[in-house]
Amino acid sequence: METTEVVRAFIHPEDERARRQLEAVPGFSAAVKAFLKVGVERYEHGTSMAGKIRLGPDQLPHLYHRLPPLCARLGIAEPEFYLEMNPAPNAHTTGDTRTFLTVTSGLVEYLDQEEFDAVLAHECGHVACRHVLYHTMAALLLQGASFSALTSMFTLPMQLALLYWQRRSELSADRAAAAVLGGAPPVVGTMVRLSGGPKSVTGGVNIDAYAAQADAYDEMLSSPWDGMLQGWAVMAQAHPFAAVRVREIRDWAGRPGFDGLAHALVENENARRCAQCGAYRQPEWKFCQHCGTAAQP
Repeated sequence: METTEVVRAFIHPEDERARRQLEAVPGFSAAVKAFLKVGVERYEHGTSMAGKIRLGPDQLPHLYHRLPPLCARLGIAEPEFYLEMNPAPNAHTTGDTRTFLTVTSGLVEYLDQEEFDAVLAHECGHVACRHVLYHTMAALLLQGASFSALTSMFTLPMQLALLYWQRRSELSADRAAAAVLGGAPPVVGTMVRLSGGPKSVTGGVNIDAYAAQADAYDEMLSSPWDGMLQGWAVMAQAHPFAAVRVREIRDWAGRPGFDGLAHALVENENARRCAQCGAYRQPEWKFCQHCGTAAQP
């Protein structure tokens, strides 16, 4: 299965619909062009290189080596991979033509290895789905609005449109993570940890009961008043509520065709390995930069 077909298979329909609505916002295309001209990627590269630890084969390799197989499965180039000191468990990816994936020290300490992989696969899913440019725009617009009420007034419609789409884009990235890892449990485990606490506290959570909270939440939204209140509650959020994400990913991973998609991603990973040395090749390489062997067509 071609990489583009794989990506189309896990893009959530609400993500696609919201993206089209976002791109129809007056002035959006001009804003994107202006955004690309100001050198955001160069800014991110400089601040990351100077203020964080760049992970690699010779720098905390036990963390770095979790990333290349996930990138290979999704058919993307490896983002620059950084670790920053922050006790809050978090990860984010910025850029567009050049991408930067950052994980916090809190995330590394908080999650087990499989859950850490789920977060990395989720971030790689954003790259594969071409979400990262708009995510970066949303973050900078919100940052600018926090400094200036005037900026906030003029950019508020675009901020809200970006956040509305971003919440739906997270569902696509969750799907990518589940497909890359061969099932929903690592994604579900991550959601449970980040909403309820470390595994020592949440290891015994009843996942069926937790997912059912999302159904109860949907029933509550049928009330006009509650629907309005919850609309206000999520308006400025970049992510859907965790229980909703758990229900969504469990439902999707249980559908026919999921196993075939997961298998296709494993085949993608195998195709990215150099036949001579076994190292992962980047998509744009004509020769393996590890051993010099010509890439197979």
